[in-house]
Amino acid sequence: MSKVLITTVPFGDKNRLPIEQLEAAGIECLINPLGRKLKEEELVEMVADFDVLIAGTEDITDAVMAKASHLKLISRVGIGLDNVDLLAAERRGIKVSYTPDAPAPAVAELTIGLMLALLRSIHVCNANKIWRKVF
Repeated sequence: MSKVLITTVPFGDKNRLPIEQLEAAGIECLINPLGRKLKEEELVEMVADFDVLIAGTEDITDAVMAKASHLKLISRVGIGLDNVDLLAAERRGIKVSYTPDAPAPAVAELTIGLMLALLRSIHVCNANKIWRKVF
């Protein structure tokens, strides 16, 4: 049976479908038990028996991969790979992927929100502490 370590904290909080799909496929999942970004030492202690790492923004260093003798895939949730030692992964034959389109809806929503804030001069109200006078 394959084992997946999911280190990104909000994974599955709003929608458990991805976790349910993994479990239905017979894949054992462990979601970050600490509920926060893991430090390198903590990840080194956790990763030993896993085949796949679904990672957040924690550093996935050579030391982490050295401890993960079964690791075959690192899948980064998000767009950046700067926290993954790509050369160490290549030396060990570990495939690395990422999800570049995953944050697109949140980025679009934030952009529209900022446009509305600028249109309504919310930043000016906040800077002048007008809200305190009104309420």
